[in-house]
Amino acid sequence: MNSPTRWITLAIGGLGIWLMAAPFVLGAPSIDSWNDVIVGGALSLLAGHNHSYERRQGKPSQWIASVLVALGVWQFFAPFLVGVTGLLRWNDVAVGVLVSAFAGYNVYAAQFLNRPSSHTALDET
Repeated sequence: MNSPTRWITLAIGGLGIWLMAAPFVLGAPSIDSWNDVIVGGALSLLAGHNHSYERRQGKPSQWIASVLVALGVWQFFAPFLVGVTGLLRWNDVAVGVLVSAFAGYNVYAAQFLNRPSSHTALDET
């Protein structure tokens, strides 16, 4: 695991898991709970798929990373649209900013990563 984009993808997956758990930990209103669980689940699944894609292809999928950016932007604006306040709002905003920034980096970096698709023992050193 020598590519920073793999760690970034794992971080996005972790943020998705946190987003799914946050409404139950922080006590969010029902509509924000559903938004957080759905978006968090989508973030985790897409990040997992992108991690698997990167292991096979040597770089993250720009298309999936772009979807992750869009989900991060949605997560940034969702608490303002739903009317959530306080800690819940700032949790959603922080997760949205981090996911957008991390996934945006992966979109940018994927165009410069041009590794062979075969995985050799030398890749691990």
